[in-house]
Formats: sequence, structure tokens, C-alpha cells
Amino acid sequence: MSVKNDFKAFSISNNSNALSQYYYESRSELQDGFDPLKQFDLHVLNKALRQSSVISSVVADFIATESGNDVLDDGDVLKLTGQLNTALKQKIATGMPIASLTQKGIVQLTNVGGNSDTLAVTQKLFQDTVNVLSNNTNNKVPNTRKVNGKELIADINLSAADVGAYNKAEVDYYINAKFANIRANTANSVANGWWKCGDTGIIIQWGQANGCGNMNDYRYFTIPFPNACFQIVATYASFDNYGSGVAAVPISASQFIVTCRDAAYQLAGNYVRYFAIGY
Repeated sequence: MSVKNDFKAFSISNNSNALSQYYYESRSELQDGFDPLKQFDLHVLNKALRQSSVISSVVADFIATESGNDVLDDGDVLKLTGQLNTALKQKIATGMPIASLTQKGIVQLTNVGGNSDTLAVTQKLFQDTVNVLSNNTNNKVPNTRKVNGKELIADINLSAADVGAYNKAEVDYYINAKFANIRANTANSVANGWWKCGDTGIIIQWGQANGCGNMNDYRYFTIPFPNACFQIVATYASFDNYGSGVAAVPISASQFIVTCRDAAYQLAGNYVRYFAIGY
């Protein structure tokens, strides 16, 4: 059964005889009220009655909806006040969720330990827990024990000598000595370039050169290998530069032969690309 609300909003139709809000705020009656010696404007009165009645109706409807009781215009102020309190409590109880890890809500305090996600710990329970943990810790580690001959009655500082370790100066010395002879990798990043491993001395070279015309028509590496060239391979320099084959062979640590044959198996001086490795 629906509840009853006696407090009705006055003059709320679209065609009501009430001033607009703009004109209402400009009228002197808004500040001074009606002059009993002058004739007053009913449109102003309708506006004033509408504003007060609308708010009254909204509050009364809230009371009726949330409390589930009739809201009657019987002049009983104490009853209406009690109904409003009941409605507010009911709204809080139903509209505010219990606290959780994902949203705000009503929190209940507890002085008993447990695994609840909705109860909040009191200051006393927190302090009691801290005291228990502190007592357990003190009992688990007796201060009569020693670490490397040092009693557990204060902070313990161990030096490198206490545990048979190198100190900082010794560690720095050995590290500097180890890395003093390590050389960094170097390179020349150009079309005819090279890369050298600072640790092993391996050198990789690449570039392009014209095909040799005979067995004595040598080509030179960009930099000579300090010892020897292990291997060199070559290929045509471009997609439209092709023939019956390209071959390359190292002659020395600084020279090589590369041949480029055209489609008629004749030696050609076309550009070829090469890749060589040595040390």
C-alpha cells in the first residue's frame, strides 16, 4: 500500500500564474515583503507560495518514501520531526554499504583479532598486537647469543676482516688490475669500413671494389690485418649487375683478388661487395 503525503506543491503547472525566476529576484517584495497599505501582486504571491510548497513537498515525499509512514498536514511538528529522523536513519542504513576493500561504507570497530575485511581495529587492539609481537621477538632472540664474537645487546657492525672478506681498497685494486688491460671495441662505420674486437683482436672488414682484370691486379683492404685474413666472400653490388659469378681470395694480410665475370664468362671491372674477417 502506498503512503500518503499531504504536503502538495502549489502552482507548478506550465501555465501557473507565477513570476519567472528572473523577475521574481528583481522584485522588492523578495527583500521587504508585502506592504499592508498597498495592493500586492498575486503573481509574486504565487511565486513565493510555489517555492516554499515545492520544498515542503519534496521533504515530505522523502519522509514518506524512506520511513514508509503517511506524512499528514495535522500540525504535529514533533511527529514530523520524528518521521524525518527515522527517514534519515533508514536512508543511511540502506544507502550506505558496509565498508570493503573496493568502496567506502560504514565501518564497525572491533577489539578482537580475526580475518574480517569490514571491521576496523581499535587503537587498543593494535597496541596489544604490537606488544605481543615485541614480546615474542625478545624471547626468540636471546641477547646472550653472539655473532662473530659480538653480543646481541646493540647494533652489530662487521668489517671485512670479521668475515674474511676483501675490504674496499683491496676490491678496487683487483678490479682495476683486471680491467686495466681490457680494450674497447673500435669501428669505422663507413661504406668501406671495419670493426675490431678489443678483447680478441678479430677484425671484420666490408666494402666494395672493382673486379680485378688479372691475377696480379690486387685490391687493398681498408686497413691491413695485423696477422692474416681468414676468409673473404664477395657478391654483385646491385640487382642489375649480374653475370656468371663473383669470386674472392686473400693474397696477404693487406691485399686480395676479387673477380667478376659477366654473362659471357669474361672478367669485368664492375663493382662487387666484399666481406672479410681476420685478426
